[in-house]
Amino acid sequence: MIDRKIFSTYWGYPQVNSHVSDVSFLHALLRYESCLASCQSSLGIIPKEDAQAIHEAVNRVRVDEGLIQQVDSSTAENGIPTIAVVEAIKEQLDQSYHPFLHVGVTSQDLIDTAHMLALQQLTKDFQQVFSGNFQSLVKSWLEHSNWICMARTRQQQALPVTFGYKLYHWFAPLVDSLKILEQLRFPVSLGGPVGDMRAFGAQGKELTAKLADSLGLDDFGAVWHQNRQPILAIINAYEIVLLQLRKILQDWIFLANSEIGELRLFTKGKSSAMAHKNNPVQLEQAMVLVSIALDSIQNYKSHAFFASERDGVSWTLEWYYLSALDSQLQLAAHGFLKTMNLMDWQKEAMEKHAEKFGGQFQDTAIMSLLVNELEQRLGQ
Repeated sequence: MIDRKIFSTYWGYPQVNSHVSDVSFLHALLRYESCLASCQSSLGIIPKEDAQAIHEAVNRVRVDEGLIQQVDSSTAENGIPTIAVVEAIKEQLDQSYHPFLHVGVTSQDLIDTAHMLALQQLTKDFQQVFSGNFQSLVKSWLEHSNWICMARTRQQQALPVTFGYKLYHWFAPLVDSLKILEQLRFPVSLGGPVGDMRAFGAQGKELTAKLADSLGLDDFGAVWHQNRQPILAIINAYEIVLLQLRKILQDWIFLANSEIGELRLFTKGKSSAMAHKNNPVQLEQAMVLVSIALDSIQNYKSHAFFASERDGVSWTLEWYYLSALDSQLQLAAHGFLKTMNLMDWQKEAMEKHAEKFGGQFQDTAIMSLLVNELEQRLGQ
């Protein structure tokens, strides 16, 4: 996000965690090397004594400003952050064990896995935003599901509907899209220099399964160096969530229009020239945060293919956009929830717009079914 103090409160929230910070990313790379050595020793690929020595050496590596600067300098020269990390482990390791460190793997295995670990934790935090307080707010709004309001097609008044009908079509798709996140897989990467696991022979698949289990990740069943579907599947799932958030926010901004007045915000959005105005700033802010994340997703997807066996350009762009999305997705979620807490629905305005349509109301039994269905989805 924009790193300027005058926008710091507007753009950010204290709840946002960094899963791709320098420290967490370097710890992930170190963890990979330690787990790899342990799994390799269990299959007899390297001696157990060597694996233990590597594990102890990894634990002695200090992830501090000095290491970060070393990685920065090495990355500027070599285009990858792993070389300096491997060297840092070697500095803590007797030279006799050096041949058994980083056996059969390549930088892409470490970096892709580090990003999967970050995406896994991001997804847990993102889902947490849409748990307690979010569900309580939606359920409190469902208490007003029998209110009568207007459906609008092409932004024009159409026919009266219940407020519960609107709530269903806002939140049922959102809840469904959030459940897709629960089904995501976060696979480990293990392919070696050109992605054929040649150093491991017939043990490659078993080693991959063991390494995935050791890191708390999934086994994709194949090397995915060139095939970016595992990351695309995650990004596509977030895109579906964000698109529904944008649809909801767009509707809310319309309903907060002074000529509509069916939604009011507890906060003030002052104008510098027109004292009578109350701009829907919080709604707009939430929409901006969602849109920023969607823009990053579109930019990432335009580069989500790899030339040959490894593509230095597309791969580096992937690091950039995954790092950006780590904060952008969290900001979008927190911004949406913050806005929900500042909203006040206006029953009188809703009924006023619907009253001229007389008795053209929806079937109450059908509407009750929709409301009950939404309540069940929230409870699952």
